[in-house]
Amino acid sequence: MAHLTPFEYARPGSLEELQELLASRAGVTPFYLAGGTDLMVAMRSGKYSPELVVDLKHLAGLGGVNPGKDGTLRIGALTTIHAVEEHELIRSRFTALHEGARSLGSFQVRNRATLGGNLANGSPTADMAIPLMAFNAEILTWSSKGERRMSAASFWMGAGKTALQQGEIITGIELLLDEGLRSAYEKLGPRNAMDIAIASAAVVLRLDSGSIREVRIALGGACPTPIRAHSAEKYLEGHRADPEHISQAGKLAADESNPRSSTRASREYRLAVIPVLVERALRHCLRRQGIIDEINGQL
Repeated sequence: MAHLTPFEYARPGSLEELQELLASRAGVTPFYLAGGTDLMVAMRSGKYSPELVVDLKHLAGLGGVNPGKDGTLRIGALTTIHAVEEHELIRSRFTALHEGARSLGSFQVRNRATLGGNLANGSPTADMAIPLMAFNAEILTWSSKGERRMSAASFWMGAGKTALQQGEIITGIELLLDEGLRSAYEKLGPRNAMDIAIASAAVVLRLDSGSIREVRIALGGACPTPIRAHSAEKYLEGHRADPEHISQAGKLAADESNPRSSTRASREYRLAVIPVLVERALRHCLRRQGIIDEINGQL
C-alpha cells in the first residue's frame, strides 16, 4: 500500500463556500470526498494522488429522504446507504432500491458510504445505480455554472465515466411516487456479502389482471455501463406473467448484453447468469404482487 502524498483538504459548509473555493483554485482538479469509502482506498493504493480534496459531508441541505408535494421522493446525495436501507417509504415503495442498499458492503461501509458517492464513481455494477435506472430516477447536480438534472439512463458514459463535468457534484436523486409498482433487485457476487456484483438485475413491474402492463429491467455488469434491457421489456409488455414468457425475457436480456471478461468473471459466465438474475427478479415481483399461487407455483 502506497503512502498518501501531501494534499490540500477543504471542508466547505455551503454551496456558496464551495463555489468560492473552486474559484480560488482555478486550474486545480478537485477530488470530492463524501463517504470516502472509495476515494480513500484509491488514494492509499496510489491510484489517485489529488492536489485538492474537498470534503462534501458538511454541505447543508444535501442529506435526508423527503417526499415532495409534487408526487416525488427526493433523496439527498449525502444520505448514507444505511439511511436509504432503513427508510420505511423506500422499503415499501422502492423495494429494489432498499434491496440494493441492503446488499452493499458491510454494515460499517453502509453507515459511511453515501448515495451520491456510489453513483459518482461510475461503476457499471454500483448497487444503487441499477435500481435507480429501473425506477427512471432523475439525478440532480450543481456546479458553479448552475443546476442540472438528467435521467439515470443518460448519466453513465462508460466504465468509470459519468456525465458529471469538472467541478460538478450530485446534489440529490428524484423518484416518482408511483402507485401499484412492484420491484426487486438481484445480485450475484463471489460471496454472499461484502462483494461488488459480478452481475445484477433490477425489475420494476406493473400488472393488470395477470398480464404485464409495464416493466422496466436494468442490468449491471452487462456492459461498460448500467443498461436497460429494452427488448426484454417490449417482449413482456402485454403478455401474461407465466414461466414461458419470463424465461424468454431472461434470454432476450442476455442477448442485449455485451459484458467484458475481468479478473472477477468471464464474459461467458456473465452472459450465462444474466437470464437467471432477470428471471429471479421477475419472480420476486410477482410474488410481491401475490399472484404466484394463481399460476400454481410454477414460478
